[in-house]
Amino acid sequence: MAEQEDKKQYLSFFLGTEIYGLPLEACKEVDHNKRILRVPHSPDYIEGIVNLRGDLVTILNLRSLFGKDQVRGEGKHSLIRLKGKKEAFAILSDSVSDIVEVANRDLESCPSHLNEKEARFIRNVTILKDKTMIILNREELLRLEDE
Repeated sequence: MAEQEDKKQYLSFFLGTEIYGLPLEACKEVDHNKRILRVPHSPDYIEGIVNLRGDLVTILNLRSLFGKDQVRGEGKHSLIRLKGKKEAFAILSDSVSDIVEVANRDLESCPSHLNEKEARFIRNVTILKDKTMIILNREELLRLEDE
C-alpha cells in the first residue's frame, strides 16, 4: 500500500515536442478540435473562448504565456479543462498523450535557469523514458482567471 501512496497520476500532453503534465485530479475533461472564438483586447495568453457542454470556457495558450513559437500542426488541438473555483478555464495543447504515473521521489525541482514568469507556472520536472515532462502548477494557472 505504501508504494501507491508515493505515486501520483498526471495527464501528459504536447506543445510541439515538449511534454507537459497536470495532476490528473486537476483535470475535469478533455475535448478535441473545438472552434475557438477570439476575444478582442484580451491578453496574449488568452486564445479565446469555447462552448464546452453549455459552459463558456476561457482557453489559455501556454505557448504565448511562455513566449514560445505560435505554430500548431494542421489546426488540430486538444483542450484540457481544469477543475477550479469557476471551472471555466482550459489549456490549449497540440495533443493529449497519456496518463502517466510518477513516483514522488522522481520529481525534481523547477530548473533554476527559468525566468520568474516561467518558474511561476512550473511545479516540477521528471524524466519519462528519454523525455523530460514539465509538471505545471495548476494553482498558478487558475490565478490567471482573476487577473
